[in-house]
Amino acid sequence: MLIQTILKTNRINHHFTQEQIAEKLHITTQAISKWENGQSIPSIDNLVLLSDLYNVSIDELVQGSPFFKKPRIVGKTFNYKKGILFLISWILIALFLTGFGYQPLWVFILVMLIGIVLVLPTIFSDYWIIDQKFIEIHQFDHHPLLKIIELITGLKNPQRIPYTEIDTFEIIYNSKVRLSPFDLNPDYFYVAVNYHNQTIDLNLDTSPKEFLPQFASFLSRQGIQIVDKSNIITLLVTDTPLYEQLSTQKNSD
Repeated sequence: MLIQTILKTNRINHHFTQEQIAEKLHITTQAISKWENGQSIPSIDNLVLLSDLYNVSIDELVQGSPFFKKPRIVGKTFNYKKGILFLISWILIALFLTGFGYQPLWVFILVMLIGIVLVLPTIFSDYWIIDQKFIEIHQFDHHPLLKIIELITGLKNPQRIPYTEIDTFEIIYNSKVRLSPFDLNPDYFYVAVNYHNQTIDLNLDTSPKEFLPQFASFLSRQGIQIVDKSNIITLLVTDTPLYEQLSTQKNSD
């Protein structure tokens, strides 16, 4: 999908001219030009040589990101190791705040409850799983207490959307309006999955460059329409900072 952009970007980043690449691969400059214009693609042999030359995997040359095995989790999940670490840390904080037993026991219990209800829900969030045949979505209630109850009881079943039911996969990035230099909250970066005239939004807050270009290519091969109005995939492939590029475009508009 973006192989011409990827090839050109790697060549420029390694300070090679088309003539130099042609000489190293023992082919014509016109062949290099056709690759970078999208008129043809390199053979397997040439992809292997380019992979060695640029020190990247063939997957990165062809699809823009390294190969990843499915299933792959996208988002912050909860695990018992993380839970135990939180519990130990918050017990120490509660002991410190209550003077290591100087305050009444009910004060310690109150501090512990505050940590469990207000702090624990922040260490995990909604997440989704890329599987070979479907997307599996795990979403929690926005209320912290209900979120913990859902985590403990497992009452909320994940939603599975087979790729055969997905119509469009839209990649969306909206720069957050920052009213203060201390506002460190992330921008709105997500995908909108449209299926059966429904749309569900899935967050992209964990290293999208590592999987999104290849996943978009995978979905495209499944016959799913990829909507990328801001050319996010190209920006990821070319290592262009999303916030700087898209906020500049927004201001110019």
